[in-house]
Formats: sequence, structure tokens, C-alpha cells
Amino acid sequence: MLTAKVCVRYEGDWTAELAAHDVFGEFIASTFRDRRYVGIMAVECNADEVEKVLDIIGSHRMIDEVEVVEEFAADERNRSSLTLFLEGQLTEFTPLQTLLYEGFLPIGPTKLENGRECFDLLLHDRDELSKAIELLGEFGSVTVDRISEEFSREVVPSRTGWQSLLASIPPRRRELLNLALEEGYFEIPRKVTLEELADEMGITKTTASTHLRKAERQLVEFLLPYINLAAETDE
Repeated sequence: MLTAKVCVRYEGDWTAELAAHDVFGEFIASTFRDRRYVGIMAVECNADEVEKVLDIIGSHRMIDEVEVVEEFAADERNRSSLTLFLEGQLTEFTPLQTLLYEGFLPIGPTKLENGRECFDLLLHDRDELSKAIELLGEFGSVTVDRISEEFSREVVPSRTGWQSLLASIPPRRRELLNLALEEGYFEIPRKVTLEELADEMGITKTTASTHLRKAERQLVEFLLPYINLAAETDE
């Protein structure tokens, strides 16, 4: 068996235009029925270009509706992360539909990277890879970013696990974690002392220390098993 990351630069799709706006995206889930398309898409883009990105996606000839399900700040670089609900009328086969129709097995979501649609495919052999390249070549230029003769499943926490962790951190402890990160408590060397954090929070130094140690333990206990599993799969 082979796994391969195969990408196509599909000039007729929105991916080429989105590339000019430094957009990364993933199609988390999608379905096709009676020439109708319904999908969930995750998008990360510059915060000041959210409306432009939504306009590009919404103006695509096959999209009738774009609904922002959630939006939040992605990181300190003024990036926004959005989850979009898409619905539309299919007027032509897409690269994903073509792969599925021909019996290929994509692993995980379709990704939008640098103006390309990228698929991780599970394949029997290199002849099947050549067939996938030939099919995608009908849409645009094709590149193969990675080929592996070993199947390696991504070891990541489930959505349920993440939600359980997030719900287990009390608001006051979360507030202290945010303050500690913003003020540079976790920097090397530290930019703020524990006593200064406690004063800003209006709590004692001992209480602040207890909150941070409990939060750190929660996070480490949750993540460490997955870190160990990921390390084992790489060995």
C-alpha cells in the first residue's frame, strides 16, 4: 500500500483566487446528492480580509449559500479562523467527486494550500497513483508532494476529548492562564513574576501558583499520551 499527497492547481475554482489572500482551508465534511452540494469548511485568513474571503467563496458559480458557523482569533498574527457551512448547485464534477467516483480513497480532509487542492490518498501501488495524477490532470497542473510506502494514521485527540478538557478548566483558572501568557510568564526568561500576576488578578501568590500548577497538570496529562503515541508511530 502507498499513501501520497497529491495536489492540483484548479484554476477554475476559488482556490487560485484565495491564494492571493494567504488563505488556508480544509473541507471538513461534504456530501453530494441530486446535484446538490453541502459541506463544512474551515478557513484561516487575515482578520482584515474575512469579508473579502467570504465574497470570493460566495461568488463561486456553484455556491448558493455561505454561512459563518463560528469565528475566532487564530493567533497573535491578526489571523481569523472560521467554520463555514456551504450549500450549492453542482454544475460540473469537482476533483474530489472525480476521485470518489473512480474509487479512490482520500484520507482526511481536502486541504487548500497555496492555491491548490490537496488530497492524501490511500493507494494500492504506483500504477494507481499514476491514474490519480491523470484524472486530476484534467483540472489543472498536478504535483505529488509526498509518497510513503507506510500507512500512518494521525494520532490526535477526539473532538469529545478536547471538549471535555476545555470544559474542565474553570473560568478563573482560564483567566489566569491567558494573563500569564499575555504578560510573558512562560517566556525564558520570565517577563513577569508570579507575585505580579497574583496582584493583577487580586489573589494571593499561593492561590495563583495553585491555579497554574493545576492547569498545567490538566494540559500535560491530556496531551502527553498523544505525544508519546505520535513519537512511537515515527520510530
